[in-house]
Amino acid sequence: MRGVIALSLTAVLSMFFPRGESIDLNYRIGAVWTKDDLFAPFTYPVQREESDYLDDINTARRNVIPVFERNENAITQQTASLDSLFLPGSGGVPFMPTGLKFTEREKTILGQLESRGATRRLRDGLARVLHEVLSSGYMEIIKDSITSGQVALRRGTIETVLPVSLLYDKNGLVMHLQRTLEEKYSGDNDTTELAYKIGISIIQPNILFSGPATDLVLRAALESIPRTLGVVQENERIVRKNERITAETKMKLESLRAAQSDRVPESSGGLQVVGIVLHAGSIVLLFGIYLFLFRKRIFGSPAHLALIAIAIAFSAATAFLSWLLTADVPLEFLVLVPASSMLLTIVFDSRVGFYGTVIMAFLAAGIRGNDYTVAVSSMVAGALAVYTVRDVKNRTQIFRSIAFIFLGYAVVILALGLERLEPLSGMTVGLVLAFVNAVLSAAITYGALVLVERTFKVTTELTLVELANTNHPLIRILAEKAPGTYHHSMNIAALAEAAASAIGANPILVRVGAMFHDIGKIKQPTYFVENQRSSRNRHDKLAPRMSSLIIAAHVKDGIAFAQENKLPQEIIDFIPMHHGTTRMEFFYQKARKLAEQSADERKIDEINEQDYRYPGPKPQTREAGILMLADTIEATARAMEDPTPGALEAMIGEMVKRRWEEGELDECLLTLKDLTTIRREFLSVLSGTYHNRIPYPAPEKKVRAPRRVASAQPDDSAPSSETDAP
Repeated sequence: MRGVIALSLTAVLSMFFPRGESIDLNYRIGAVWTKDDLFAPFTYPVQREESDYLDDINTARRNVIPVFERNENAITQQTASLDSLFLPGSGGVPFMPTGLKFTEREKTILGQLESRGATRRLRDGLARVLHEVLSSGYMEIIKDSITSGQVALRRGTIETVLPVSLLYDKNGLVMHLQRTLEEKYSGDNDTTELAYKIGISIIQPNILFSGPATDLVLRAALESIPRTLGVVQENERIVRKNERITAETKMKLESLRAAQSDRVPESSGGLQVVGIVLHAGSIVLLFGIYLFLFRKRIFGSPAHLALIAIAIAFSAATAFLSWLLTADVPLEFLVLVPASSMLLTIVFDSRVGFYGTVIMAFLAAGIRGNDYTVAVSSMVAGALAVYTVRDVKNRTQIFRSIAFIFLGYAVVILALGLERLEPLSGMTVGLVLAFVNAVLSAAITYGALVLVERTFKVTTELTLVELANTNHPLIRILAEKAPGTYHHSMNIAALAEAAASAIGANPILVRVGAMFHDIGKIKQPTYFVENQRSSRNRHDKLAPRMSSLIIAAHVKDGIAFAQENKLPQEIIDFIPMHHGTTRMEFFYQKARKLAEQSADERKIDEINEQDYRYPGPKPQTREAGILMLADTIEATARAMEDPTPGALEAMIGEMVKRRWEEGELDECLLTLKDLTTIRREFLSVLSGTYHNRIPYPAPEKKVRAPRRVASAQPDDSAPSSETDAP
């Protein structure tokens, strides 16, 4: 699985690397060329800016004059059609060969016009409009669609360019026909509407659009637009060292890159892919080696490796987008390496976050064409981002992260800008983009934490800090139902936290683990001595085996309570591990004693030691090992009659030695040096808790003073209880 993740990440990263071009040319207008003088290695054309070329293309499309052809026979044909409408028919109703249909009302109006001899006048009026419109020219398309404002009118081999304002279109015909008929038949709406219906049906366009001819004109216009702006000769200087990049210089550099790409043989493409894969793979391998040597727990978890791969791929994708987009602003300062840096730090630790930052900075530089600026800026800003969240305690630290990320970018922008003599305006734009990066990185990191925790089953420091609150529902129930266990857990938490801090373990993790390690006692609290308020012990009337089952059940019950309340698995693991496979010594010895008193050797043989051991597992982490020792030592110290520093030191040494000899600490990676430090910290905390108190003498009996007229001042009294002692 680890190999699949590594290969998948390498493949994804390889897709982001540039191909088939010189990848050492990084520039923008206004920047200073810091390398040596650059000379053309061969003769090549200077390509225009793609945006300028596309603008000219669009301009040519808008300005091309569409070609139309005039139908010379249209007036004759349409006049004949108009005349055919007014041929006499049966009943005085005109004959309609064109298929034009009239309503009964319209037929009545036609009959009335025929009876008055007015149909001839109607025909002549429509014929006059037809002649006016077709003589000027009636286009079959709307004028507004012709962006050039002109048309090329062809008559055979002769072409005349006319403004569209001289021609009619559908809208122009409607307006002209309505205006003419309203003037002619003022007040006679019925005749006007009928004449309009006939006219709009008969009059058809005679200026017809020629698509093929227009396409030829457009193609010729587009082909005349130049793609190049001259030629750079071989050995011609392109740019001098420390010279500022101009728009012309940028075009020459981009043209050189494109020309180099064209000159690369096709057979070299496969070799370049191999080189890219080796480039990306070597960086991924470097991180993998670090995890294998120093973070074996992460290296052994496919889920953790997948999370790291996603974080790296995310930062690489932002680098690719910044390279892909063309803009005269420093988009390299929008590469979101700090976001991934903070995520790795919060989820794992600051060393993983910093090492990941270095890896991601190198990858971003490679993806952006070996860009030194993006490497330095991403590394500095990412490192500061790591430092701001290495001890994250609450989500309000987002504002501190924003400030330090921006500070990291600002230092690099100013340093490189001053070194390269860049203009102040360019550096200002870079600072603005850096601030946007800082805000986005912090927001993305803190917004993604909940999703990351639930998807990859990881527990961050923020979650642990929230769980350390004693107002958690489980802790409140523990304090209510098992107050002795609650105070015991709080004492253990203080012990374990101090020891973990001293040896470099995770103090907040072991503190939270200590708070929840005995929550299983909520179910049957009175079976545990710290919760028994009377001198009567409920185990006195139980068989040792039954007592051992009840005591061991608090582990299973604790796991069930923790899972119901959706505690992280890292916390749940403390519940069985803090007992490991230790033996419940009191009940085991009680069982043996009862068996010996029965004088039946078979009963002694029937005692199975495993019945009196916790199921385990043994502590698997340093934090779990610390909790096991703290649990044993705190309970023993609480039972001591005279907990002097010397007695406490001897007891701590004995308990640590016993757990070591029993093999309970074999799997938690605690070293002898760690155990020595832990013993010292335990003694320091316990000595402060169980310190010697000053024995105050018993208060003397007061003798009632004789009654006086004036009240007497009372004598000073000694402290009334031990709690008053220092």
